[in-house]
Amino acid sequence: MKEVKSKGKMILSDIHFEDFRLLVFDIDGTLMGPSHRLDPLTKKMLMRLEDTGKQYTLATGKILPATKHLADELEIDLPLILSNGAVVQDRFGNVLEQTRLPFPVTRAIIRVCEERGEDLVIYACDKILIKEMNENIFPIYSNVDKGLIEVRDWGLAEKQLQDANKCLVVDRFNQQNLFDLEKVFKKAVGDRADVLHTSTQLLEVVPQHIDKATGLEVLSGIVGVPLENMMAFGDYDNDVPMLKKAGLGIAVANASEAALQSADLVIGSLEENGVAEFLSNWLD
Repeated sequence: MKEVKSKGKMILSDIHFEDFRLLVFDIDGTLMGPSHRLDPLTKKMLMRLEDTGKQYTLATGKILPATKHLADELEIDLPLILSNGAVVQDRFGNVLEQTRLPFPVTRAIIRVCEERGEDLVIYACDKILIKEMNENIFPIYSNVDKGLIEVRDWGLAEKQLQDANKCLVVDRFNQQNLFDLEKVFKKAVGDRADVLHTSTQLLEVVPQHIDKATGLEVLSGIVGVPLENMMAFGDYDNDVPMLKKAGLGIAVANASEAALQSADLVIGSLEENGVAEFLSNWLD
């Protein structure tokens, strides 16, 4: 198994595996790649966790309709951390915790995107709202078969917009545009929301101080597992709070620099099936 030290803190032999009762996995870039398919070995290792008395769940920026197929495939009955922590919901649709954006923030983001011609996507619990589908948005949401709504006119969707958990802009062609837009968004929302990059193609506006780490805290209260007894796996900047909050934060080798620096341990990359190799070494 490929393993490297992160910040010189820990190697595999340092870990007392009996201390960890719950594992939380990011999806894109950690468990699955652009194909949106789970590798058979990864699935096998995840399913074996329950045989050892360990529990596991998912933490993602996605909403339930885009996550349910994987949660069903893995038979996950624990709550899922969705919308980067803004929603905690089980795969059967029960919402256990939800944080909404202030409506004036949502309106401000819409105004900026309309003025600049940006491709805006708004998450509202189990719905994804877009103005209209195009070649920029389609590759990212082509696997979403439920909950995706074309509103045509944001003014006609005001009731749904009041339930917004986050807003995001997709730009698959010009990452610099997202860095420029980040400054505009921060000026528009002030201290009413947080602005962050969740991939090289996505810029998100989320409720202030809400992230995957706060999702872990909610999950801890629901299932009764202390944070120090959790492992968290991730690959990008939006995973950083979760990697820091969990008892053991693990980044895959293809992770962003911020995630690598925040992790206690770095394992093999997604392409190397790092999660499956890590679990195999542990379970065997």
